[in-house]
Amino acid sequence: MLKLLNRQNHRQHDKRLVIDHDLCFSCGACVAVCPPDSLFLLDIHLTVDHNTCTRCDRCVAMCPVHALSLVPEEPLHHENGV
Repeated sequence: MLKLLNRQNHRQHDKRLVIDHDLCFSCGACVAVCPPDSLFLLDIHLTVDHNTCTRCDRCVAMCPVHALSLVPEEPLHHENGV
């Protein structure tokens, strides 16, 4: 059971929280459930601090308009292709 939880948690860390600003109306529901306070409203625009986000998925589940999603993080590519 512990191994399964660790695998699921590891997969979440390969993801990044994305905000669809066309859908988001800055209600703050996601901000209220964010345990590390990584989500905040800045000049009425929802913003995420990716350095502190734990990818717990609570904000995604709470959003009434489905403006938040966890998407696979794309690997960084250098100019030389490595």
